[in-house]
Amino acid sequence: MKPFFALYVKELKANKTLFLFLLLLIVGMSAYGVIGAGDDLDFEIGKNFIDIDLPWLIIAAFILVFSMPFLLAHTFNTEWKSETHYQMFALPVSQYTIILAKIAAVASKGIVGGIIVIGCVSLWLVHGVLPYFAFLAALVLVTYMVFILGVVTGMEGMKFSVKRYRGLNAVGFFIIAVFLYGWLFSEGTEFFEFSGEISMSPYAEFTIDLAPFVYTILMGVIFMIIGLVMYEKRAEI
Repeated sequence: MKPFFALYVKELKANKTLFLFLLLLIVGMSAYGVIGAGDDLDFEIGKNFIDIDLPWLIIAAFILVFSMPFLLAHTFNTEWKSETHYQMFALPVSQYTIILAKIAAVASKGIVGGIIVIGCVSLWLVHGVLPYFAFLAALVLVTYMVFILGVVTGMEGMKFSVKRYRGLNAVGFFIIAVFLYGWLFSEGTEFFEFSGEISMSPYAEFTIDLAPFVYTILMGVIFMIIGLVMYEKRAEI
């Protein structure tokens, strides 16, 4: 566990400028979404906590969502561009540990950014809906992170398992992964129907079917394992 934590801290330090820039951008847009809505406040029970400028929070959410796969790919590519990957492979730890530390560092940024955006959007919600929204938003965020970081890990594992046409190899894996995910979606969600549902009543007239989330997380884990194995066994340095 100590090597993993040390590598995790190393990844945070190595990418602190980029991570902090994106987090500050998310904080700034989220804050403007709250402050820029004007002085029309409403604290009455059963109504909104506070009016917000929702488009700015939507932009902040998009930045959060789309930055994570690029950040993970960046942590891999900088190792090779700076030629520090030789040191990475020389470390007395498995490549699994190194890659999982990279994933954890990017996921940490995603969790912090997600808390900021979800917290700001929560100011706009009716009191009784807040716990349900927070749960659903957190579930969507975690599911997305596992899936997209899994796909990127698979891409990077396939990319560095060859010496030529690395970009094409990565794009090919991405296309195949997305195709398989979509092709098996109906069967996968049907298989995981036993995971049940979560009711949003009495504040909302719908339920959350957990099967799509379970299926998506499983596919993300599978793609991540493929990337870990390919990187550990076949990475060309």
